[in-house]
Amino acid sequence: MPDDPKKVVGYTKPKRFAFFGKKQKPIYSDASTGSAAQSVVQEPVKPQALQRSAPERPSQKKGTGNSKYIKNVLIKKKDLALQLKEIGLEITPYAFVRNMILRAAIISLVVGIGLAVVLFVLGFAKLVILVLPLAFGVYFMLFNNFMMYPAKRIKGRGKEIEADILFAARDMMVSMRSGMPLFNAMATVSVGYGAASKEFEKIIDRVQLGMPIEQAIEDVSIHSQSKTFNRLMLQASTSIKAGADVINALQEVVSEVSQERVIELRRYGQKLNALAMFYMLFGVIFPSMGIAVAAILSTFISIFPVNGTTLILGLVGMLIMQIVFLNMMGSSRPSYSV
Repeated sequence: MPDDPKKVVGYTKPKRFAFFGKKQKPIYSDASTGSAAQSVVQEPVKPQALQRSAPERPSQKKGTGNSKYIKNVLIKKKDLALQLKEIGLEITPYAFVRNMILRAAIISLVVGIGLAVVLFVLGFAKLVILVLPLAFGVYFMLFNNFMMYPAKRIKGRGKEIEADILFAARDMMVSMRSGMPLFNAMATVSVGYGAASKEFEKIIDRVQLGMPIEQAIEDVSIHSQSKTFNRLMLQASTSIKAGADVINALQEVVSEVSQERVIELRRYGQKLNALAMFYMLFGVIFPSMGIAVAAILSTFISIFPVNGTTLILGLVGMLIMQIVFLNMMGSSRPSYSV
């Protein structure tokens, strides 16, 4: 059979406009003239590269505006996917954001309806117009809070590791001083120390699969959310590579971390004194005396009526203030011991 007079010599450049893409077209050359049909000729693209890029084009063409907004504006796919994988949630970033939007919308709707009913019952029907912007504010606040859940969960996991890592490190050093190798010492602390034991268990699993112990230590410590665990394991890996004494290196890190924690606990004590003073002032003295003074002044100057509704609003404000102070004290409290 005679050869095909047209031969593929390359492909055109792929073009994109907004979210739409244009497929690559083959460029033929006329065998009779020996010249290419177009001047923009690329090197022939391998079929494997075309097969890998083909599945990405339909997702760029189809999809509603809502899905495009979620994918391109609300989330950074790579960061959120890594966070979801870190906390063990088997869900795509798109599905996670969609669920958070739905939950925030339902909760804000319930809050808005409940507040409107309360205002009607209390006789403040004119204030119902403020329910709509308040519901929108609750929605955005809840949505931002829900979107921060993976990062908060990862941070909380780091605090859990910090709570037990020093005890596990001391136990490991005692085992090594008795003549036990580093791998066996880490195996002994891979149980009994909560979240810190799970980090050591990751190292043990990688070594059992054939990875060198120093590489396994670096791999786990880099992705760990605990700074203390990262410092301990990287110091152990460096000592192994340099042929130095691992026990002395770990002991130095443990001593430094213990001193840092003692200093931080003292700072927390000083901060707690100031918080206790503000709590007594704004959470106990000011509400009780303020209500009494307002009741007395209202008998002389009618600024606002002091009735059952005013007292209920004052109690609600006191409750909110109590919750705020408790959250401040709890969030600033160290989650570890020395």
